[in-house]
Formats: sequence, C-alpha cells, structure tokens
Amino acid sequence: MTGKKMLIAAILLVSAVVLMAGCTGQSKTVKAGDNVTVDYTGWFDDGTVFDTSNASVAFQAGVYDPAATYAPLSFIAGNQEVIEGFDDAVIGMKVGESKNITIEAKDAYGEYDQSLILPVNMSDLTAANITPHINDTLYYNMNPVTVVGIPNNTTVMIDFNGPMAGKRLHFSVTVVSTEKPAATPKSN
Repeated sequence: MTGKKMLIAAILLVSAVVLMAGCTGQSKTVKAGDNVTVDYTGWFDDGTVFDTSNASVAFQAGVYDPAATYAPLSFIAGNQEVIEGFDDAVIGMKVGESKNITIEAKDAYGEYDQSLILPVNMSDLTAANITPHINDTLYYNMNPVTVVGIPNNTTVMIDFNGPMAGKRLHFSVTVVSTEKPAATPKSN
C-alpha cells in the first residue's frame, strides 16, 4: 500500500472512530420541562420498601399488590408533578444513569405537625356508622387519617398528618428515557 493510500485509510479510520464516539457519547440529559421516565424503588430509613416500579422488587420486599400497576414513572421534570426532592434529583441525570437519593421530609411530604392531631366528636363518626378504634385508618376528603386516641365516650383524637409526613425517603432511580415535550399547536 502506498503512503498516500495509507494516509487516506488512516484518515477514514480516525473519522469513523470520531463519528462513532460522537454518536454514542451523546447521552440525553434530563432538563426541566422534559418528559422523563424513570424506574425507581423507595424505602424508609429502616429499609422498608414503600413503593417501586418493579413488580419483582415489590414481591421480594413483601409489598406486592396484585391490583397495582408496576411500570416506570413518567412525568414532566421541574413541573411539580412528583415530590420536590425527587424532581430536583432527576434533573441533570442522563438516560441509563442510576443513583441513590435521600429526600428529607421537608422536601417530600412535609414535616410531621403535632397540631394536626385534632379532636372529633364521636357522634360525627357514629352518625356515619363508624365505630373507631385506636390505629384505625379512616378517610377524610379521600385522604387517610389515623385514630390515635379515644380519651372518652364523646371525643376521638384523629391524626390528620399524611402517612408519609415526617419521613425521610430514600430512592434508587434509573432514567429510562427523556424527551422534549411535544410542541403544542398555536391557536389563532
């Protein structure tokens, strides 16, 4: 092979390597406003899994619910569709990247608020055919609340904090995909 042909072959080889590196080296990075899809598992400080997008993880953790849908979670990053700390953590991640994150209670479901333990008249519950017992979960405006005390025959103490209030959350997150949102047509 002549020197000129070797030079051309070397240039073509280097160009091919640079082109391939450019194509495979470009990972999509999650930015605010992107449609992002993630696989995740969430657990408390004690290691108890409370949610996952993976059915086999749920089964192994003893939290499998046959009525639940186990699939990656999709949301618009930075659009406050998920808890603040989760939203913040995925921005800047690349497709295929995994990481563990810890979200303090204030950036998740809020701090536990003792003032949200309130007395309720027993008659209000019995009128609704509810006989309360301590640790019962009741629903108020479709939100779970907990009976924490029955000090007498006329009053029931109910905790209106959400079940996740005051809890630090841990997540393992893997970005499955990210894409720019579809353009919305302009109206005339």
